[in-house]
Amino acid sequence: MPGLTQDRLWSEAVILEAPNRVLRVQSTRDAYLCLKNHWPLPDGEGSARREALAACDRVIDGEDEPDAARAAFMKAAEEAQFSVHSWTSNDGG
Repeated sequence: MPGLTQDRLWSEAVILEAPNRVLRVQSTRDAYLCLKNHWPLPDGEGSARREALAACDRVIDGEDEPDAARAAFMKAAEEAQFSVHSWTSNDGG
């Protein structure tokens, strides 16, 4: 488990929607905690989830850029069948 004292904000937040649940994830630390604590797939299921956790570890350790974790997290969210949304500043949202 990485040292979660250092956070790395993303260029834009990711919104995950599932029945009876909406999660707003805006940083690598948020993503790591979401993957560990709020994921609908059990541990060991989902190769994209494992890749996203590894990407979060690298970013938190300073070995990669925050948007690498964001991209991996979005892929894992799609694999877990979340409805995935994000907004840019041009969208007015």
